[in-house]
Amino acid sequence: MENSDIILSMTDVNKSFPGVKALTDASIEVRKGTVHAVVGENGAGKSTLMKILSGVHTKDSGTIIFDGETIEHTTPIQSIRRGLSIIYQEFNLVNTLTVGENIFLGRFREMKGLRNSHKKARELLDSIGSTINTHSLVGDLSAAEKQMIEITKALAFDSKLIIMDEPSSSLTADELKQLFVIIDDLRKKGVTMIYISHKLDEIFQLCDTVTVMRDGIIVDTKPIDELTRNDMIAMMIGREIENEWPERPRCAGEVILEVQNLRTKKLKNISFTLKKGEILGFVGLVGAGRTEIVKAIYGADRVKNLKEKDLKQTEHGESNKTKMPDNDIVNTKKAKKLKSGKRMLINGKLVKTRNPRQGIHAGIGLLPEDRKLEGLVLQFSVKENIVMSSLNKISKFGFLDASREKDIADKQIKALSIKTPSPNTKTVTLSGGNQQKCIMGRWLEINPDILILDEPTRGIDVGTKYEIYLLIKKIAENGGSVIMISSELPEVLAMSNRVLTICDGEITGEFDPEVASAHEIMDAAIGGGEND
Repeated sequence: MENSDIILSMTDVNKSFPGVKALTDASIEVRKGTVHAVVGENGAGKSTLMKILSGVHTKDSGTIIFDGETIEHTTPIQSIRRGLSIIYQEFNLVNTLTVGENIFLGRFREMKGLRNSHKKARELLDSIGSTINTHSLVGDLSAAEKQMIEITKALAFDSKLIIMDEPSSSLTADELKQLFVIIDDLRKKGVTMIYISHKLDEIFQLCDTVTVMRDGIIVDTKPIDELTRNDMIAMMIGREIENEWPERPRCAGEVILEVQNLRTKKLKNISFTLKKGEILGFVGLVGAGRTEIVKAIYGADRVKNLKEKDLKQTEHGESNKTKMPDNDIVNTKKAKKLKSGKRMLINGKLVKTRNPRQGIHAGIGLLPEDRKLEGLVLQFSVKENIVMSSLNKISKFGFLDASREKDIADKQIKALSIKTPSPNTKTVTLSGGNQQKCIMGRWLEINPDILILDEPTRGIDVGTKYEIYLLIKKIAENGGSVIMISSELPEVLAMSNRVLTICDGEITGEFDPEVASAHEIMDAAIGGGEND
């Protein structure tokens, strides 16, 4: 291989943080005009390596050569001007500014004013096939559109190498296809990309070469066609695994939860049951109403509770168009007069959950879709985040029992193998998988009857995924009930005892995942059919 083919060479790069060796003699070469994957478990060193490359962190030792230039010390701005851009999982955009202003932020003088900035932004967006209006506010755009703006920002600096960190984490299937088309087009134009993702299907579909990292060490770099899925997983976690999912639990018992007539502006007459020891999967496209259902159940979204007299108003209404088995779905009628409401029974008793406190009191826990925004206080310690739902157990007269707080945190850190230097470490410094485990530990400590998991493995490596699957299975086997939402259909089908499909705020089908095909389930999830 000629050296002229190599756009990036990193040799024997080392990096340590207090108490942690993040990188050990890491070496990687990236060919021009290719899509080069970097994969590994959370904490493997992927982000550290990329942050050193982009100037966020400074290497302790090693050699970096980019486009023929040896780089000793750099900053993010210097890296961008060299033609090296990084697109983070959390977008680096200003929501209150327009698309054009974001693309050329800080460069208006260079562009000779806003008018020319918008004109050039339009040309760049056209070059990747985007029709986004440059005068639209970024805050009004979808996740996929924001992704396009980030790519366009990189192109505005004539980037030769673009690093994409988990670019598909919040995209729908159609939006992902659009992203793949853009990446393939950029590759054909000679732009090089480093693609970081935990979704191995994407790696095999998109990338030319794969570098696998584990514990701060680069295990190997190989062409994608020389690896199987199991090979890659074994390299990532350091051991062979026979299956990506544990055996499905089979311990569903009597009905524990009945939801009747759940209606909001988004939801239309949602009614279903959940059994003790059951894992119930929710399948639907992003925006179908999955998250709205579970937030309403938990009390995070306030919905008027229906009384018996309210239910009588539905008796002469239009029948629910979705036909479900009587023993599993509570068949009710659409209300003509009431615009919102819900009636919920746990163990046969009517319960009200107008807020999360009432939800917890009713025996419900929720691991939210966005762990950073809704699930954790990132600047709080690991200990503080774990005990957050147990404060009534470890405080008296407003005073916290520090000893019991530490005991609870230590117990869950050990039980869940949370990788943290200390219980007092700020949660923001942990990997995504360990942050997720902190929320799991919070709920395992209070042991709710019903645990709702909304995208429990999003942005989490394959090894940690398996650990979370085992936790979910254990919860069910110990008599707990789980509602699981996931955008990864194989995950739902492998873990669930029963699957409900949701489309446009309605339940459109109920399936046995051991019998129904993935095609049948997705057809119902996109509104293409009914489960008669």
